[in-house]
Amino acid sequence: MSATTEHPKVFISYSWTSVEHEQFVMDLATSLRNHGVDAILDKWDLKPGQDKYVFMESMVVDTEVLKVLVLCDRKYQEKANNRAGGVGTESQIISQELYGKVKQTKFIPIVCEYDDDGQPCLPVFMKGLIYIDVSSEERYGEGLDQLLRLIYEQPFHQKPKLGGAPAFVSNGGTSYVRELGAAVRAIQDGKPNRHGLETLFVKGVLTELNKLYVTPDGNDYDEGVYQAITGTKGLRDQVAEYVEAVAAFSNDDPIAIGPFIKLMEGIGAHFGPPDTASSYYPGWVDFYAFFAQEALLIQTAALLRHERWKTLRRLVDTTYIVRGSQREMTTARFVAFDSHLESLEQHRNQRLKLNRVSVSADLLKERCSAEKTSFNELMEADVFLALKSLLVGHETSEGWISYWAPRTSVYAAHGNKHPVFLRASDETTRNGIYTAIGVRSGAELKAKLDSSETLLSNLNRVGGRSFGRFSFLEAINVDALTK
Repeated sequence: MSATTEHPKVFISYSWTSVEHEQFVMDLATSLRNHGVDAILDKWDLKPGQDKYVFMESMVVDTEVLKVLVLCDRKYQEKANNRAGGVGTESQIISQELYGKVKQTKFIPIVCEYDDDGQPCLPVFMKGLIYIDVSSEERYGEGLDQLLRLIYEQPFHQKPKLGGAPAFVSNGGTSYVRELGAAVRAIQDGKPNRHGLETLFVKGVLTELNKLYVTPDGNDYDEGVYQAITGTKGLRDQVAEYVEAVAAFSNDDPIAIGPFIKLMEGIGAHFGPPDTASSYYPGWVDFYAFFAQEALLIQTAALLRHERWKTLRRLVDTTYIVRGSQREMTTARFVAFDSHLESLEQHRNQRLKLNRVSVSADLLKERCSAEKTSFNELMEADVFLALKSLLVGHETSEGWISYWAPRTSVYAAHGNKHPVFLRASDETTRNGIYTAIGVRSGAELKAKLDSSETLLSNLNRVGGRSFGRFSFLEAINVDALTK
């Protein structure tokens, strides 16, 4: 809505060219009034006994008149240029105001006709102004829409609001890695030094994570963990930008995610209690565990987006070196990065009486944006990793089978199928998914799913709670995928 009034006032300046043109002007003015614009027209508002020149001048300079619409046809152009008649006087007033004390944006040329050379019929004093075209039936509708948007100050292309200062400015560089730009440009340009720049970026992310880490303490220790995690939003977005560049510009080259694997292992090196700890304290590793989980989801989403099937295979089949619960370094599959975060899911959930199915799922959703991996893409990646985990069948040292829990699916609607699985009816896409998860056929996949009945039931539960709107088999479009 216009900042000035609920019914913005405009004055229409035109030439009495012909009966047809006068009717056209009346129709346009009527349309404006039907859309809430207080259109002032001499035929309606100039009464007998009034001085028409005084009326014209008052409309042009009146501060309550938001816009002066100058309807330009051949006759208006001619009279304005020759300073002839009422149009000449009116245009002289307008031109003085246009280049004087009134804002130029008050005067809007409305082109009603073109000359024999195909040029809009604009008077000389308006030649340089951006105009609105209503010269034909085909252009009238778009022109009227453009005019109404201009009057109500609601342009089609909205100027974005100013955001805050970049993290490296506002936070003294504590959550921003300066090497990102150079690494991304090297990836895009295929530079031979890209690997070195990517390694510097990975080291930078790990350094900044260590700076942001807060040792849990006290009965409300979850608050420190939560605030530390929220402080990594800038790093999260940088990782999203980095993995998008790798997925988009590296083709389907599994070697390309080598630096990302080092990033995951660097984060995993902090799993388990700190060296200085004498006894276990809940939440010690939750800060690193959450970021690792989020980073893997973002990388998976990027590779799915660009259908990098062989690269995805390496991501989920790699043996990662991470820290174990007894401080020793050990080997692990990708499911090691899907941790149950006690500080958030239990302590924070209960302490603040949040009654949430998954606090970490809420946090993952809040940190998403369309530009830096959307939440729908994150949910799709979550389901893909859960599918792969079913086929891995990794038994832990405690004797139970670990799997990836698609916790973001608490937000999924019943029967929700993700795009990559919706396309499973296409043979090329289906074979790509087989490549990524490591099966040779739909029959092999179906057999493995049939043998994972217990785990399948667990995938519809997060934190021991059932969320009935989600069906894992429907989410992966199982009928088409096992075709």
